[in-house]
Amino acid sequence: MNCRPNSPLKLLLAAVPVVAIAVACILHSSTSGSRYSSILRDPPSASQNHRRLRLVNLIKDPKTVIPRETQLVQNADTPQFGVLLTCSDGFFDLWLNWLIFFERLKIPDLPVYLFAEDDVTHARCVELQDQSRESEYRADVTCLPWDFVFEKKEGSESLEAFSYNEMGYKLMMTHRPTVVNRLLEMGRHIIFSDADVVWLKNPLAHIQQVFMNNDPIVHILGQFDKKRICPGFTVYRACPEVIKFIDMWQDDLSKGDPSKNQVPFNNVLDVAMSSGIPVPDHNGNTTVKKITAAFLPNRLFPNGKLYFEEMTDAEREGAMVVHNNWIIGYDEKINRFKDFDLWAL
Repeated sequence: MNCRPNSPLKLLLAAVPVVAIAVACILHSSTSGSRYSSILRDPPSASQNHRRLRLVNLIKDPKTVIPRETQLVQNADTPQFGVLLTCSDGFFDLWLNWLIFFERLKIPDLPVYLFAEDDVTHARCVELQDQSRESEYRADVTCLPWDFVFEKKEGSESLEAFSYNEMGYKLMMTHRPTVVNRLLEMGRHIIFSDADVVWLKNPLAHIQQVFMNNDPIVHILGQFDKKRICPGFTVYRACPEVIKFIDMWQDDLSKGDPSKNQVPFNNVLDVAMSSGIPVPDHNGNTTVKKITAAFLPNRLFPNGKLYFEEMTDAEREGAMVVHNNWIIGYDEKINRFKDFDLWAL
């Protein structure tokens, strides 16, 4: 993709503080994958389907989400963060690998939301809550079913599970902005993470420092990728400007190739940063507002090309969050994780 050399996003790169956080990185253990095999390989039987209804406890009823026209929560000075991933059945082992590394960090008060893109994924996620795992620490995971955001067709028992690079999976990419917005509307800053990401150190202190700095207010904080932001690891501020931006990204994404979500994301972001976007208020009036975005330091949050191909072993020791992108193929991603001791299954 082409990048305009004078993009306002590029100008912010130097402004983002680089903070080294002294968090011990727990090394990969030699845990056998046998304890996960039933979850990974055997879809739940029809007799287990009732377990899809057992949501874990943060959201009691998906239908009680704060409506769009309602004001965001009032604790704007000290909003909380949450982590969001989306997953289809074909990617469940990547999600589980992410979860194992995340739980090793034992980050307090950071809920995880998994949006299940099919009913099989939702059933497996709920079943996973009852499984023993490597870490005694259990992440606060909420598995969001499809109807958290979208309505199922009447009489539909389940949704088809799509695997990597199938058209159904690409179409599901268009749903992700909507899921992000539903959580932003509940008043949480959202850290969106692809499933092919590994958290090696706790990044929250760095993210909080940038978000709590009001000069300037940063609305979107993302991974550096070809001088653009990669939506695969991005932090969103819970505010009307960002919600409107994501609406516009969703509209633009639906008009082209759904697998190319990075292009419309950055095209809309360029407009939002340079010219501003129309943001409606609660009285029906519209004000044009600009968005401020910044890069995460790429040595702390490296993309796949930087981490796996360019960084030295010593430099990799400093990485907080690693994105296994810049590689094509589901098996290829897993093999590269294994080559660098980033596969926990």
